[in-house]
Amino acid sequence: MDDPTPQHRIPGVRYTTETRYRPITAEVFGDETTEYEPYTVDVPVPPRDWDQALFRFVLGVALMSTTVAIVWSTAAIGTLLQLLVTAGIAYAAASLFELVWILCLAAERLLQRTPDRARRVRILGWVSLLAVTTAVVVHGVHEGQVAAGIIGGAVSLMAKGSWWVVFQVKNVRLRPRLENWLAQKVEETAAEEYLLAARQQLGGRSAFNAAVYGSAEAYTARSAVLAARDVEPPAQAVTAAPAAPAVAPAAPSVYVAPPVAPVAPPVQPVTATPVPEAPVPSAPPVEPTPQPTPTPQPQVVFPMGLSIAATVRGALDEDESISDEDLVAKVAAVHGDRPKLADTVATYRRKAKKRKAS
Repeated sequence: MDDPTPQHRIPGVRYTTETRYRPITAEVFGDETTEYEPYTVDVPVPPRDWDQALFRFVLGVALMSTTVAIVWSTAAIGTLLQLLVTAGIAYAAASLFELVWILCLAAERLLQRTPDRARRVRILGWVSLLAVTTAVVVHGVHEGQVAAGIIGGAVSLMAKGSWWVVFQVKNVRLRPRLENWLAQKVEETAAEEYLLAARQQLGGRSAFNAAVYGSAEAYTARSAVLAARDVEPPAQAVTAAPAAPAVAPAAPSVYVAPPVAPVAPPVQPVTATPVPEAPVPSAPPVEPTPQPTPTPQPQVVFPMGLSIAATVRGALDEDESISDEDLVAKVAAVHGDRPKLADTVATYRRKAKKRKAS
């Protein structure tokens, strides 16, 4: 079906007919369906680019000549090398003669924006090509066909010349000022690409290290949390200090009575003997203070400044079978109560058991 919209053709322009499809919505028994209707359109054809066609022809000739040169040189040099090694090794080594100068040719094209580097590669390419030509001529001399060897050596030279023609078609000669400006831009772009590649590589390493070992910030924060758990805070150290001296003053209270006793001797010397008896009844009230049941000894064994881990280890050294509740109570008496103290004490108890087992 033709397109209903009118089309105006421009004189001198070639057209081609294309078939296209457009959606058409229809209703069937109350339901909408979409169909695609074909139609034709005249599309203008761009004029033929003869320059591009000729360049493709030149490029095709260069590729064909290079293929012939590779086959010819490989066969000639491979036959010559068969005098020393087997056929497979000889032809594999012979193919390198042509591949080296072709490699230099491709590198020279890639380095066209940096003339200094391209010049060195060009010199290496001509040296490789000279080695190929010499090897083909030597093969002809060895076979007693000097003329054939010289002509065969020119095959690679012609292949190299065909690529010189291709490069001349694409190369544009620039003024020195433009060449310097272009070289500077190429250098800046190359430096930027190198920097981006280095950053990407380092970023990949950093991401891997962060995923496996953790980032430096996370490591520092985790170390700070662990240090805060193990180191005794100064405020709690002050509150824990009165607990230890509370037991010590009980003993000096017994020795306060003797200074009162010397008052009796001036009245009657005999009463000196009952004087000791006066403190004796006072001793029973003092006895509840040194009762062993509260176990005040851990406060003396674990002085201020020790960590929770040291307190747990000291308590386990005294009584390895101590229950978790009593162990937590001992630690709380020295270091004060804090959130998740039971979990911390259980962790250090497991570590102490592992250390003794090892």
